[in-house]
Amino acid sequence: MLEFLSKYNFLQNENLSYHCTMRVGGNAKFYIEPSSNDQLIDVVKNCEKTKLNYFVLGNGSNVIFRDKGFDGVIICTKKINEIKIKDNIIIADGGSNLFVLNKIAQQNGLGGMEWSYGIPGSVGGAVCMNAGAYGGQMQDIVLKAKIFDGKKIKVLYNNELKMSYRDSIIKQNKYIVLKVWIKLKKEDKEIIKEKQINYLNKRRLSQPLEMYNSGSIFKKVKDISAGKIIDNLGLKGVIFNGAQISKLHANFIVNLGNAKAKDIQNLIKIIKDKVKEKTNIVLEEEVLFIGDE
Repeated sequence: MLEFLSKYNFLQNENLSYHCTMRVGGNAKFYIEPSSNDQLIDVVKNCEKTKLNYFVLGNGSNVIFRDKGFDGVIICTKKINEIKIKDNIIIADGGSNLFVLNKIAQQNGLGGMEWSYGIPGSVGGAVCMNAGAYGGQMQDIVLKAKIFDGKKIKVLYNNELKMSYRDSIIKQNKYIVLKVWIKLKKEDKEIIKEKQINYLNKRRLSQPLEMYNSGSIFKKVKDISAGKIIDNLGLKGVIFNGAQISKLHANFIVNLGNAKAKDIQNLIKIIKDKVKEKTNIVLEEEVLFIGDE
């Protein structure tokens, strides 16, 4: 089983709290960071062949690892991060960081994705969940994506990606994003920079960026902010052991420093139960829990 992994630098019993922005989770049996899409595909194919459980991870900003860890291979794409520019199109590997992508776009006078400045995710993850904020979304700027479906490589164009609110065909079928083509528009570099700073400042004022978190916990409900629903019930600041509903934004849960994944799960249950009881609304998680129950 380990034979194919021995070709790469892999870690055993790796602490997964280092690999998600909430900073919680047990150990992964195996952890690997491929350095190319070819290596990524090779690892996935071998995991399939040997029936070894695996999960492909980006920047870990929308993922919470459970306390019992992961009995299999965590494959992190962050080293697969080549970014090229052709006219007004950015071609980025799935593991590319959104911060870096925004910087490169600004330096090349390419505008249209400033709304994503400050989202601590990967390009692949952003396409998978059709990340969006402040009226912008990936659906509006992605031309096409090269994906791996577990057996073969395909190119899916925008309409084939079936992106909708926090969803896509990639997410539904657990495809792996290898490369993304993003179409932007020529714009003055200083105007782009100003927009990026404005969006980042908005985030700093309204989100607990200085604390460990996983972004929005729940999806909107019929265009109503989940944060507003939770806030109206007076739940801001509620603590369960090491986790807290953010005092700044009710749709964020923060790790106070010693939280366990179970603490976050318990807070989520408290929120969902209270919202259901008081409003009859069933909240749906946006964040993904990974690992053994």
